[in-house]
Amino acid sequence: MHHDDTEHDSDILGMLAELPRTAPLDAGETDRMVGRLRDDGFFRARSRASRWAIQAAAAAAIFTVGAFAGSRYARRNSLEEMLSRQHLTVADRVLLLQRAGSAYVRAAQSYADATAHVDSSAVEVASRVLLGAAHAVARSGLDAGLSARLTTAMQPAVAPETPSRKPVIWF
Repeated sequence: MHHDDTEHDSDILGMLAELPRTAPLDAGETDRMVGRLRDDGFFRARSRASRWAIQAAAAAAIFTVGAFAGSRYARRNSLEEMLSRQHLTVADRVLLLQRAGSAYVRAAQSYADATAHVDSSAVEVASRVLLGAAHAVARSGLDAGLSARLTTAMQPAVAPETPSRKPVIWF
C-alpha cells in the first residue's frame, strides 16, 4: 500500500493550526524574559559618540561620492572634452559650436569689463579669431556669403581720400 504524503502533510498542518497562538504568562515572566534578553546583548543602548561617528562617516562618504560624480560629469561635458571628441552627431556639433561661440563672447565681454582702456592686442586677437571663424565656415561651404560680409565688416575703416586742391592765396 502506498502512503500519500500530501494527506500526512495536511494532517500536520491541521494540528499546527489548532495550536494556540498565545500563552498566558506567569507574574514576573515578562521581566525575566526582558532581563535575559538584556543579558544576552539585546536592548543595549548605543553610545551617542558611536552614533555621531557613524553619521559623520556616512555624510563624508555621500559627499565624496557626490563630488567625484560631479567632477566626472563636469569633465565629460566640458567644452575642451567635447572639442577633442571625433564621433559627435550633427546635433552635438551644432551644440558644441553654439557653446564655443557663447564662451568666446563671454570671454570677450569679461575682458572688456576688466580693462579701462582699449588694448590693441586684444582687438587684434578678437578680429583674427572672428576672421578665422568666418574663413573656416566659408571653406566648409556653409556661409552663404557670410564670410565675405564679415571680412568686409572687420576690415579697418579707411578715411576716404579728399581730392588734392591747389592752395588759394588771398590778398
